[in-house]
Amino acid sequence: MKKHFVFLAILGLSLVGCSYPMEELGLFKTGGLEIKGFSKFQNEKVSFDVVKATAMSTCLECHTSGSRSMDTAEEVLAQKDSILSVINKGTMPPRSSGYQALSACEKQILETWIDDQMRSRSDVQKVGELSNCGEAEAPVQKPKTDLATLELSFENLKKEILAPKCMVCHSTETAKRTILETVADLHNHNLLAATAEESVLYQVTVPGMNKRFMPPQRGKTILAPLTEAELSYMKRWIEAGAR
Repeated sequence: MKKHFVFLAILGLSLVGCSYPMEELGLFKTGGLEIKGFSKFQNEKVSFDVVKATAMSTCLECHTSGSRSMDTAEEVLAQKDSILSVINKGTMPPRSSGYQALSACEKQILETWIDDQMRSRSDVQKVGELSNCGEAEAPVQKPKTDLATLELSFENLKKEILAPKCMVCHSTETAKRTILETVADLHNHNLLAATAEESVLYQVTVPGMNKRFMPPQRGKTILAPLTEAELSYMKRWIEAGAR
């Protein structure tokens, strides 16, 4: 019995002594915070990779090519004034496309990174040191959607295709082009018909089917064309009744 008690005592002390390396491995929790999630993000330096994963994550669903691309640090810095302006005005990311406004932490990460770059600072702050980021969780990477199995609905069409490929121009915030925010908008502009081949919405996204081609491949707004999977989803949605 005595030997059993001594063994348990030694085991207990061993576990306490090993808690730190176990925390580092993400196998042990201290104070309810997991090292591999919250704490790791808090200790990340404010780099462009952190900016892309937080403040710019929704921007990069659309702006990855052309003159408005924001895929590199150089491209973001070249557009810093216009980017900060639309973010502070609340016009971007567009609410009508289902996006949420940037959080106070995301805005501060972007502003801090831009300021560091413009002043060539070498002593870069960590995320957790920013006044608005003390409680910020690590961003969750959006899983890639399988359009082949995705339910056919306008909400899904808008979220997965229209928002990233069309609504940078065709939303109430931009108000420069035909609005594509609701099914009613599509019908009111005569963009839908019984089949995809007869529908202008589909025609303009397929090379050679219409004199116009969208998204435009020249000018200020250059976005990637619809993929085969996106075209297939749009076609199936139209021919399933466009609801």
